[in-house]
Amino acid sequence: MKRKSVFKARTTVLLLCLLCLPISSRAQQPTPSPTPSMQEGEMRHEEREGFPPPYYDYPFGSRTTTHRVLTVNEAVQLALENAAAYRQAQFDERVANEDVKQSRTAFLPQFTMPLAFNGTTDSQVRNPGDPLIYSFVSSSAINETIAFLNASGPIDLSGRLRAALRRSRALLAAAHAGTLAARRSLAITTVDAYYGLVLARQKRRLADETLALAEAFAKIAEDALRRGEGDEAEAERARGSALLRRDELEQARAAESAAMDVLRALTGIDFSTHIALSNIVDAVPTAEGFSNYTEELIKTRPELSQLDALKRAALADRSAALRELLPQLSYSLNGGFDAANFRPVGRFSGAQAIVSLNVPVFNWGASRSRATQARLRAESLDLQRENTLRELRAEFYTSRANALSALERINYTRMAADALERNITLVFSRYRAKKATILDVIDAQSSYASARLAYYQAIGDYRTARVRLEADPSQMVRMESIQPRVPGAAEPLKCGLNLQRAPDVGGLRLGMTIAQVQTLFPSLNVSAASDIGVQSATLKSSELNNRTQTRTYFEGVETVALEFTDGRLSFIRVNYPATNRWGSSDEFVAVTAEKLNVQGAWKRFYDWENKTVRDIKDLRDQALECNGFRIVAGIGVEGTGGDQRPHFFFEDMKAVEAVEKRQK
Repeated sequence: MKRKSVFKARTTVLLLCLLCLPISSRAQQPTPSPTPSMQEGEMRHEEREGFPPPYYDYPFGSRTTTHRVLTVNEAVQLALENAAAYRQAQFDERVANEDVKQSRTAFLPQFTMPLAFNGTTDSQVRNPGDPLIYSFVSSSAINETIAFLNASGPIDLSGRLRAALRRSRALLAAAHAGTLAARRSLAITTVDAYYGLVLARQKRRLADETLALAEAFAKIAEDALRRGEGDEAEAERARGSALLRRDELEQARAAESAAMDVLRALTGIDFSTHIALSNIVDAVPTAEGFSNYTEELIKTRPELSQLDALKRAALADRSAALRELLPQLSYSLNGGFDAANFRPVGRFSGAQAIVSLNVPVFNWGASRSRATQARLRAESLDLQRENTLRELRAEFYTSRANALSALERINYTRMAADALERNITLVFSRYRAKKATILDVIDAQSSYASARLAYYQAIGDYRTARVRLEADPSQMVRMESIQPRVPGAAEPLKCGLNLQRAPDVGGLRLGMTIAQVQTLFPSLNVSAASDIGVQSATLKSSELNNRTQTRTYFEGVETVALEFTDGRLSFIRVNYPATNRWGSSDEFVAVTAEKLNVQGAWKRFYDWENKTVRDIKDLRDQALECNGFRIVAGIGVEGTGGDQRPHFFFEDMKAVEAVEKRQK
């Protein structure tokens, strides 16, 4: 029996089989490190003109010219620096602090320097020869000059000033507690927005993966229909399903853009900056530390402290109002002169002390009314505290239950994702045996994507629920520290290269003969030609490192797979070891584009002009389609553990078309 063609066999036999590889069995080994520009905290498009930016750039959102990596802690700190509500609470606390200072100064003497001059006309009623005298009876001379240094103030005999000081201090404590409450609320809101963007980004990536699979099967169905082997209804259903997946992808893209805008508004990051986040599966949470979360933590909540401080302020108000009815004692000390002339001024110099006692008698019940108001406020605050305590207890136990439930869901959804991963292969086997339709396979992929999203959702729910158990979430005492990754996308530029100008891969170029390749790698073992004129060979890392000229270029490479069509090199695939270090395929594509020094628009599978695929990994790849050849790069289909198989390959499209014709 003749062997089936390479492309058709790999499209059908190998499709989805890689999804069944156990996650634990994929060793994590080093991959090529990002270029120095990839490691910078912020990057501009102008610095990499012509190359795809190493992050996802949503075409319908705000134009992003820079990117910034962001952890949860950094997001919270930025929000605390930029949020108007929290800063307003800080201003209120500072205002209350000034009230305390003013209340303290009420106990201290106030120093003044009164200066006065009183001049009158001389009296018209006097006997001849008498000296001139002042005309007003209240005057002591015709010209009177007064200069004193005065110190005056109250003596808190009634305790009214002490009550006012206690009130100011209580209001300061209430303002401080209000600041902590605003800080806590803002931190929780920011954490929610952060993980909301994380989940929106994962949903977009899963929608992208599902669309790629739907487009692949639509292409298979359409090719089968053109050959007269397929059903027209099934082809139309496959195409309709792929279009629906496009709708899901656009919704996911818009949701991701909206979630990023919310986080930008909270943190104050400019809308021209793309935000790169942590990989949610880098540190899967555990139940460690939950024994520290007891009901005693509720007593430390700033909301209760604020109500207690407001009650103390109300009681101080009541005390101050009642003490208005007690005698008030004040003093005034003067030193200086009160003279009619300055010759000699010392004759009229001296000191003066005045002590006043003011005894309130009747003020129509105003003081008692104010005392009653303060007492009613205190009773109202008692009731409010009781209600708040019940709400905080409900919030505590709800958050604790949600966090523990999310831990269970993490385990269940992980197992569900693994089971549905195996289900894809089983459904595909049934499809090959014509016992299932294409839509069954697409639905299996959708179920798998939904399970993975549920897994990510459970992790996000855990983190947002656990942060609510903290008295001060802004400190992130128990939050895991996760280093962010940099996602990415492509710019709308066209590749201007042709097959003759295609870049080389460590000395290998499309179109080389077998002899030319063996000149570079003498140990190369090429298989016999198949019935469609295809020969294959594999270069291992040991062979790549033997050649000094290519040792640096192929550093970290596991294997290089080659295919020859009619004796000419038509396919070069560079494979890296399994890892989980790349934030997305966009990041890897950006690094690969710089490594190969190629410019142009990298497109995802469903936008390729030629949708020929070799295996399931190609569905998540991005391609740069040039004249006569294309470059494809990606990290494969990731499982729940974020496992990746980075690779890139060159493909001679004329050779692909020739092989397809021979297959038919």
